[in-house]
Amino acid sequence: MKRSLRQNLCVLAALLLGTSLLITDYVDARGGGGGGSRGGGGGSRGGGGASPRVNRSSDLQNRGNFSNRSQPSRDFSGRQGERQTSQQNRQGERTERQGERQTGQQNRQGERSERQGERQTGQQNRQGERTERQGERQGERTERTDIRQGERTERQGERQQQVSDRQQNRQNFVDDNRNGYWRGGGWYGGGYYVPPGWGWVGLTTGLVIGSAIATLPPYYNTVYVGSTSYIYSDGIYLQPSGSSYTVVAPPIGAIVTYIPDGCTTITADNTLYYNCSGIYYQPLFENGSTVYQVVRF
Repeated sequence: MKRSLRQNLCVLAALLLGTSLLITDYVDARGGGGGGSRGGGGGSRGGGGASPRVNRSSDLQNRGNFSNRSQPSRDFSGRQGERQTSQQNRQGERTERQGERQTGQQNRQGERSERQGERQTGQQNRQGERTERQGERQGERTERTDIRQGERTERQGERQQQVSDRQQNRQNFVDDNRNGYWRGGGWYGGGYYVPPGWGWVGLTTGLVIGSAIATLPPYYNTVYVGSTSYIYSDGIYLQPSGSSYTVVAPPIGAIVTYIPDGCTTITADNTLYYNCSGIYYQPLFENGSTVYQVVRF
């Protein structure tokens, strides 16, 4: 569009210049004719008097024609240079924008890589903390288990030691008080036979169920059936009653660590029992020791 407009303006300028030259030649021609009439022989003397005007007109026309021919060439070269400069500028701008885009992409890629590294580091730290807490919990559980096991072992050892001590005390007492009448404690047809040394009644007197005694026997164990406690000594079972102790029937299910002397063994349904004057005990194995449970009375 701009190029066409420039070409049209050049053509219009050339036309105006040519018209101006024609008018000038016309005016000169009219003026030259008068001079020729007045001068008469001016033309004859100069010979070529009219030719200078013609040559001058031709030179002007030639100069106008040369100007008309060279101006479009200069305009075209200038426009071509402007176009090249504009293209170079645009190319530079595109290169600059492309460089900015590449730099932006590299920056964003670097930020993504940095965030990813931070996330991985955070995950590793959290995993390490979880592993550490798990190890601490496992160590605490192991320690608590060891403590409980140690306490159970200690209590079991204490119980076994207490049982051994009580049995030894009983044996020492029996050995110290043995005589021709000793048969051990137990039920002997209508009453408990009093072991020697108890000191409550004579050897010929029995302890029937319901009898009350003022003091505890010289050796005894505490046994439980459910939540009920009993005092056990050499086949005799007692319970507190006010300020004294009452003889009670052997409770079914009671477990004792020893049975009286003089018991006999029987076998029923392939099971071994001890018959202690009508009180039947079944031997059991508990906590590494043999105990005896009342199963019948």
